Amino acid sequence: MTKAIITKNVVKKYRLYENQKERMMDLISPKEYGDDFYALNGVNFEADKGDVVGFIGINGSGKSTLSNIIAGIVPETSGEVQVNGQPALIAVAAGLNDDLTGRDNIELKCLMLGFSKEEIKALEPEIIEFAELENFIDQPVKSYSSGMKSRLGFAISVKVDPDILIIDEALSVGDRAFADKSLKKMLEFKDQGKTMIFVSHSIGQMKTFCDKILWLEFGRVKAFGEVKDVLPLYEAFLLKWQNMRKEERELYRTKIMSKDPSENKYKKLGDLMVLDDEEELDASHTYSVRQVSRLAHLKAYTTFIYSSPNVEEDKQDAQHLKNKVYYVKREATYQFENYYLLSTKPSGEEGVIGWIRGIETSSHVHTLVDNDKKTFYLKGRGYASTEPWGGKRQYIHESLEHHGGLLFNVDETILVGNNIWYRGIIEGEREAAWIHSNNVISEIEELNDSETN
Repeated sequence: MTKAIITKNVVKKYRLYENQKERMMDLISPKEYGDDFYALNGVNFEADKGDVVGFIGINGSGKSTLSNIIAGIVPETSGEVQVNGQPALIAVAAGLNDDLTGRDNIELKCLMLGFSKEEIKALEPEIIEFAELENFIDQPVKSYSSGMKSRLGFAISVKVDPDILIIDEALSVGDRAFADKSLKKMLEFKDQGKTMIFVSHSIGQMKTFCDKILWLEFGRVKAFGEVKDVLPLYEAFLLKWQNMRKEERELYRTKIMSKDPSENKYKKLGDLMVLDDEEELDASHTYSVRQVSRLAHLKAYTTFIYSSPNVEEDKQDAQHLKNKVYYVKREATYQFENYYLLSTKPSGEEGVIGWIRGIETSSHVHTLVDNDKKTFYLKGRGYASTEPWGGKRQYIHESLEHHGGLLFNVDETILVGNNIWYRGIIEGEREAAWIHSNNVISEIEELNDSETN
């Protein structure tokens, strides 16, 4: 296939200074001041004509830098970049002059792209209409909101009909209606076989819109391949990253960015290219089980239940398990993906159903806080439930509206996600029930005050 974009060992280096004096001294003195910062460090990447490639990675990984280099906005420090076609970058305020009006910016940007005055005059009404800026088009762009700037930049770029479209977080600002219209236009370009780069933090948009994913990690290519292969790895990494403390993240970042790009080694797993970093891939072919305490229910697109995370053959359809909540008492990581062991009982041995991919569930932390005895009063709102996550199937009472002021004697407290639930006996009842902490109060005086107010 014809290559639309080829990057070979691309490096982008910046010089960071602590203050302005250090910057000036670096210009006039033979001694070097400041520190080198590598926004990109040895990036190799190819896109075929017609590919829709998503760039993912946490903040500071080099997504926008690579986008700007491909678009010709900024030069690479070293390496080779080949772009076969006219690129157009769509980002908030990209290529817009704040001191000019919206109309002047249309003319300036189109002239830079090689359009004649007559062609620009014909395009201008369509651009203004698409951007929905009829009442503001003759106002200086510096008076625009970020959403208005994004709409103008997007409208100019799509109307000039580029060969390669680069969208850098352009749909993350502005109203939902315009984002939907923009996505529809991008889908039209996709149907036309145009090459597109899509930079976004939205995993959902990536799954809907992209064919391939380039995962950047602090300036390096961590993985490149089809959406179905790369996104599960990235989502597993995000879970790991989100659970790191601030100092752990800094150590990880420093460790990654200090590596020499010449040491980068990649492995091919089918059509997937993954950075083989410190034997992570070899380790990923085994798994170890960790004890956890979570609750989970299955997402709409859930596929299979596995007898073991590393056994593909012995799997069963999971459709019949939906619309229920399960206990998760075991967790494992296999080939960079998290797996949960589902159980119908609060046990990792009794009631076990099997293993499921973590990204196919919505799960919440479920931990025992204590078994201390406590006494509360009911507020007269909410519900009593048979299980500590509520839901109509678990309601004991239609509501607690007529139970306000009754005692609630608690013998167990747990945490589900960020929600505290209490298990105990309501005054006048025999069976234990679960009630959310928002629906109880510790002092009867506080209850009376709240009712008065």
